[in-house]
Amino acid sequence: MMLRGKKNTTSRLRHKLLLQQEVRLSDGVGGYAKSWQNIAELWAEIKPVSGNEQLFAGQVQSTASHKVLLRYRSGITVGMRFVFDGRTFNIRSVFNVDERRDTLELLVQEGVAT
Repeated sequence: MMLRGKKNTTSRLRHKLLLQQEVRLSDGVGGYAKSWQNIAELWAEIKPVSGNEQLFAGQVQSTASHKVLLRYRSGITVGMRFVFDGRTFNIRSVFNVDERRDTLELLVQEGVAT
């Protein structure tokens, strides 16, 4: 699935995502607290790929995998995340489609910790 041509790209990138990066802040006693820093707002296409439910500690936990397509941007890595409409999508893989630096395809997972 590729985004080619301005008209096609513009019409498909209709989800505004907030890209975040994990930062570790010292707690002053040798440990750290994890926080998230906003990096950029990006327009993207989000498509569900699969879903799963598991029983963990007596509770059902749902996970969903999605494919995110967006215009090429350097610096996006595994371990970052997107926030969209109150939902969090953890980035699991990043592909530079056809190695053209035109489009990124990311596999993300919703509903699980990083």
